[in-house]
Amino acid sequence: MKNILLMVPRLNIGGAETYTAMVAENLQKRGYNVHIASGGGLLADKLSRKGIKNSWLPMRFSTDISAFLLKHIVKKYKIDLIHANSAAAGITAMKFKQRYQNIPVVYTAHGKFGDLKKENILKYCDKIIYVSKFVQNDSITKANFPPENGCVIYTGIDENKFDIKKKSEITRQQLHIKENDFVMAITARIKNLRNKGHRDLLEMMHKYPAASHWHLIVIGKGKALHKLKKLTDKYNLKNNIHCIGHVDNVEDYIQLADTVVLPSDFETFGLALAEGMMMGKAGVAYTIGGIPEIIENNINGFLVKYKDIDDLYHKLNELSANPQLCKTMGKNAHKYIKEHFSCNYMMDKIEQVYNEFGV
Repeated sequence: MKNILLMVPRLNIGGAETYTAMVAENLQKRGYNVHIASGGGLLADKLSRKGIKNSWLPMRFSTDISAFLLKHIVKKYKIDLIHANSAAAGITAMKFKQRYQNIPVVYTAHGKFGDLKKENILKYCDKIIYVSKFVQNDSITKANFPPENGCVIYTGIDENKFDIKKKSEITRQQLHIKENDFVMAITARIKNLRNKGHRDLLEMMHKYPAASHWHLIVIGKGKALHKLKKLTDKYNLKNNIHCIGHVDNVEDYIQLADTVVLPSDFETFGLALAEGMMMGKAGVAYTIGGIPEIIENNINGFLVKYKDIDDLYHKLNELSANPQLCKTMGKNAHKYIKEHFSCNYMMDKIEQVYNEFGV
């Protein structure tokens, strides 16, 4: 039985963190011994209850100190391969590999490379997994990463959680939404009102009288939540914007919606969008980053001109005015996501990568 070490700076809720937890649980189910090195967090406690232990590493504080501490973790758990997530984890793993022990390092790039001087060491990972073709192309053309040691493996969607047939424990009536009302849902951290498009959605609903009668379910929290509520009051949308906060049963609220939206400034992949589409919801998002790899325009959703709230309105209005089109796109969305982004498909591909190194 092979021993895999997954590394990520923190294990709270987030893209790389959720990915790491999902991979850990599925590797365990496939018979691997799995250990995690991170700065801890809510997901670390959850995994611990399932028998996947976490070793504390201060990667964001110092990759040099963490690389030194990694020696003891690798030795104690007889690690055969390290799978790192995020730049700090990858840099730590590569410093350990170059200074202390030549062990295979697989690195999943969840976003674009930023500080190329610091992150240049990641070029020498034994394998780089890119979460989208966009990230792969950006890394090769702009960061001069070698194409030969990289591959694209899309982040898998948990089909059991985001089940199209699952009945929601929440009803529209509980949110004071009528059965025939048009409902959008957005799942994203509210770091500010710009990054994930919350402001654009509210401004669109304020600008167009028809849209002011639609409903928006806002799933997630962040330091800009109070600004969102303030803008909601300013635009007289208090009865139409439903701020749910952070919840574990995201799928129950998505099930209430007609469409999932994500008009972000930037997305390397768009995991929350794909999760909503897995539940049979048409996807609507700006044409940026990895979004066109998820949305087939006019088939399972709409690609919208970047930062164009007029185009955003017109595309959403098509779905609102034509419920049958909305349902058809939703069915297409479920089929496409299941075929291309299932968790099992992702795990099969990751195992193939591990097998390249005899693991």
